[in-house]
Amino acid sequence: MMVSLDVHDGDRRRTVDVHADVIRIGRDDECELVLPGDATVSRKHAVLRADGGGWLLEDLGSRNGTYLNGARLTAPAHVNPADRMLIGEYVVVLRSSEDEQLETRAADGARSAAETGLSRREVEVLRLICAGRSDQQIADELFVSIKTVHSHLDRIRDKTGARRRPELVRYGIAHGLA
Repeated sequence: MMVSLDVHDGDRRRTVDVHADVIRIGRDDECELVLPGDATVSRKHAVLRADGGGWLLEDLGSRNGTYLNGARLTAPAHVNPADRMLIGEYVVVLRSSEDEQLETRAADGARSAAETGLSRREVEVLRLICAGRSDQQIADELFVSIKTVHSHLDRIRDKTGARRRPELVRYGIAHGLA
């Protein structure tokens, strides 16, 4: 089974594609997802297992614990797309197929950005608006503050002339961003 994981380490972000039903997470080089350089991550910290089309996260007795959406794991728990797994200082997010579809359209986003005068990030925000996301959901998905989302929306409104959300959605549809 293949899964894409977004790994956030402070300001750095990377996407890791793993082809396995069992994904060991830790500092050890034998792990499928290696999280180096953080002493609060155990050598073999946690495991993510395929479970009937979904994923199950389990802490492997780590000293500092594994957290899912802010709660410390005391038993294996199901992980949904966009759930946040905190392992040491790392935030790991299971990507949804919708995220992958958005990314496959990233090249179109560059073209759309040039055609619309919007930056790539503004195109990304507008696509999420068109997908029906709230400002808070956009902030969570992009790992930015809600103020940053509002700033992007202000610039999008200035550049497009669209003032309300339905107008932004119509603009996005008309420009192939939805």
